[in-house]
Amino acid sequence: MPAEEPRVERLGSRLAAAEYAAREAGRTLLTHYGRRSRLVIEQKGLNDFVSVADREAEDVIAAILRPAFQTDGFLGEETGRSGSLEADYVWCVDPLDGTTNFLRGAHNWCVSIGLWSKGEPVLGVIYDPLRDELFAGADGIAATIDGAVISTSSTASVDRTSLGLGHNHRVPPETFAKDAQRLFAAGGSFRQVGAGALMLAYVSAGRVDGYFERHMWAWDAIAGLALIKAAGGRVVPYPNLGAPLEQGGLVLASGPALYRDLSDLFEIP
Repeated sequence: MPAEEPRVERLGSRLAAAEYAAREAGRTLLTHYGRRSRLVIEQKGLNDFVSVADREAEDVIAAILRPAFQTDGFLGEETGRSGSLEADYVWCVDPLDGTTNFLRGAHNWCVSIGLWSKGEPVLGVIYDPLRDELFAGADGIAATIDGAVISTSSTASVDRTSLGLGHNHRVPPETFAKDAQRLFAAGGSFRQVGAGALMLAYVSAGRVDGYFERHMWAWDAIAGLALIKAAGGRVVPYPNLGAPLEQGGLVLASGPALYRDLSDLFEIP
């Protein structure tokens, strides 16, 4: 019986496939972006929209990953789950994070493909088609942008921090306001581009010092968290307190020098 393929090789083959899938999905999205005024748009929830562009991009990704890795689970924002979420590897896919930006002609949207294994984010690919930037990394494989190695910020003080601070309608507005107040009182500032996955990619590259959001779905979070780990950063265990993957959870991630202070600031155990 042949020896089991080493873990880094299993991740390496999946990383290459995810990079290819992200670029192919990006091509599909760019085609729709050029004629977005003709897209039929549906509203899924409060300020939460979907179009045929999202669905076609996810179909492109699934058509590449599912046949290649038939024992892996798959959790997509648009198509839901297929296969077992108890599998050794589970793909977590948002084909278009930042749909509102996309539909309005703004620049900040991306493809997010993450891989979850045994309770950990282990691989991430985030692709920004408009800027043609591909962020990629995995456990044991350095995080890169288009092949150039990246690392998280070395900022060590909250009063020098530029933090991504996310909000959605699943979190009470007064909770978000309190979090922002804590950050401002400590001398920090925050940025937001309207695409949480892209902000996590920016953390991995040191473009922002960290990211905090009280709730993110797995398809938005897993890729970015894996990238940040591969880039030398630290992340809160996800989902928190042993919650199911489908339930999502809190996200806190930053460079290692800042992590403990941010954890204390937002009262994260």
